Amino acid sequence: MRGLPTLLRLATSRAATRTMATGGSAVDTLIFDVDDTLYPVSSGFSKHRNGPIVAKFMCDELGFESEAEALKLRDEVFRATHSTLKGLTLASQEGRLPKPFAEPMLGEYWAAHCDFDAYLPRNNEFREQLGELRELGYKLVVFSNAPRKYARRCLDSLGLREFFRDDFIFGVEDVMPACKPEAAAFRTVLDAVGADAASSIMFEDSLKNIRACRALGMRCVFVEEEVGGEAALLGDAAKAGDADLYEAKVRRIADLKGAAPWLWEKVKV
Repeated sequence: MRGLPTLLRLATSRAATRTMATGGSAVDTLIFDVDDTLYPVSSGFSKHRNGPIVAKFMCDELGFESEAEALKLRDEVFRATHSTLKGLTLASQEGRLPKPFAEPMLGEYWAAHCDFDAYLPRNNEFREQLGELRELGYKLVVFSNAPRKYARRCLDSLGLREFFRDDFIFGVEDVMPACKPEAAAFRTVLDAVGADAASSIMFEDSLKNIRACRALGMRCVFVEEEVGGEAALLGDAAKAGDADLYEAKVRRIADLKGAAPWLWEKVKV
């Protein structure tokens, strides 16, 4: 049996390795985006939600006469704001919608009408990893630019919701009038969970959001399976030097343990 001094040296060594791997403070908070991050772009779910489902919502609930007309406005405000909910809120305030839009409407509609079972199967591989990370004492947080109710429904379908406290699941309505990639949005979430930027990692498919996180002092893991999804709609293309902005890059979130094994070197608290 190892003596106490040996165990203490091992713990110190692991903590030091963990800090060096991320280039600064020891990490205690892991913040996950949802869309095209916790599930792959190739699932087709973002295309499903951002195409026929949101168009039907705008026709059924907001009074648009055609899906083409609805999608034209939705894509315009989404590109401008990076969030359908925020974009429709502003469009409603400006009188651009046939009928008024209220914040709860979109999350309720998506949660009820998106075909989660067809597109988002249970992610048992990542479930195991999240369980291990929770046991190591990390704060596990979700932050989406989509509505909170919808984000929770995604987590339910993926089998991941049990790993996140309800008050650690944030939708865009929790940070408005800001939203990602605005610095104020990230600060709101960090403050709410009692975390510092320097000790937090953001898991994202959006390079715009990664750039914003790095500017705040956060570290990042970039999830990019293929070009497409919401990042493509936003024109979120790579720039020179972007590869220096993240600690690791994975094709699927379930590849995390292989790409960032240092996360598992944290001393259990």
